[in-house]
Amino acid sequence: MGDEEYAIPISLVDEIIKIHNLIRIPKAKTYFAGIMDIRGKVVKMVDLAVKLTVPREGEITYDRAIVVKVSGQSVGIIVDKVANVVLFPPDSINPPPPSVKGISGRYITGIGKKDDRFIIIIDVEKILGTEELTELGNNVG
Repeated sequence: MGDEEYAIPISLVDEIIKIHNLIRIPKAKTYFAGIMDIRGKVVKMVDLAVKLTVPREGEITYDRAIVVKVSGQSVGIIVDKVANVVLFPPDSINPPPPSVKGISGRYITGIGKKDDRFIIIIDVEKILGTEELTELGNNVG
């Protein structure tokens, strides 16, 4: 997102999907992009860049999402792109700083180093805590 690379622990990832037939919900939080039917199941879709206030340039298009399991619920996290799976040796992960590019350190698990790149490892469970999921559920129902 933006000019940074982010990572989500693979243990939380159910699948990576192409976004289609996204249904927007009126009067929902700005980061709640809508809902989508995934094999007969309604999945809430969250625009991660909006939730984390990551600046974007140009037209915003929703193409891919990472479906994660948070608090027992499937949630689609809309991302700019999905690059690949990266394994970080434990000694290549540094503790989170107070903030990175305006993102609160409470949403960051650590900073991984891969080759000459730094990758921000985000805490999806904190970003999409129970309160947010309940509120999104109220918008859907």
